[in-house]
Amino acid sequence: MTTARHLPVQGVPSSRPSIHVVRARKLLFAGLAGGLAAAGCLVLFWLIDGRRGLISAALGAGLTLFFYLVGQVVMVLFADAGARTLLVASLASYTGRVTALGLVLLSYSRHRDAWPQLLPIAVFVSTIAVVAGWLLLEVFVFSRLRIGVYDTEYTTPSGGDSAS
Repeated sequence: MTTARHLPVQGVPSSRPSIHVVRARKLLFAGLAGGLAAAGCLVLFWLIDGRRGLISAALGAGLTLFFYLVGQVVMVLFADAGARTLLVASLASYTGRVTALGLVLLSYSRHRDAWPQLLPIAVFVSTIAVVAGWLLLEVFVFSRLRIGVYDTEYTTPSGGDSAS
């Protein structure tokens, strides 16, 4: 039941975020929680290979969390925008994040000898674990969001003959 105090007054901005922002925030926090939980694999690499494993796994987990976090924050910021604006913002954000990640990988590729302590398997496994954790919890929360779908009542086409 909606009361008059929850209805926005024309020309006065509402102090409460829209349902779109609330949903985007829920997905952001769910993904972040799943990613951070999966980043617990850092302990595994710390136990296996000490400081070298911990630093390598932290690098992979940190880059992955950054990549997803920035993307989801953009979705929260543009949640109330029109579809085209949201698409442009999402594509620009994705392009920027992929470019930044590509530059990091290019830098590592060119200066691999300067990073002998980096353990590639730890970076790989922690990246996969964080991606899986982020997506699993985000999909779980998304499946429980209440998104109303309303169909309009069917009306027959005007001027058409009725089927006998």
